[in-house]
Amino acid sequence: MQIVMVEFHVGKDRVDACVEALKGITGTLVAEQPEFHGATLHVEKDAGVVINRMIWDSHEAFIDFRDSNAEKIGEVLGEFSPQGRMLEVVAEIGPTHGD
Repeated sequence: MQIVMVEFHVGKDRVDACVEALKGITGTLVAEQPEFHGATLHVEKDAGVVINRMIWDSHEAFIDFRDSNAEKIGEVLGEFSPQGRMLEVVAEIGPTHGD
């Protein structure tokens, strides 16, 4: 599994609109892809930043999806100027306390 992180620097007044757009397209078009394994949306409201962290089989699977759906994605998210990053998971660290 590989991580795709997409940042949106939208300004405080557009955070909610960006989140709603992401929830819509991620919950439909993206979620239908067999290579997609989930996403979490993160917000730094005071800075006007939204981050979409997605888990895909591979970066190539995401790129293929993105490129073949560029028009649809652009219609929904283009106004928010997404900036993507392809990340490798190098460690996973869990809690050591007992719950």
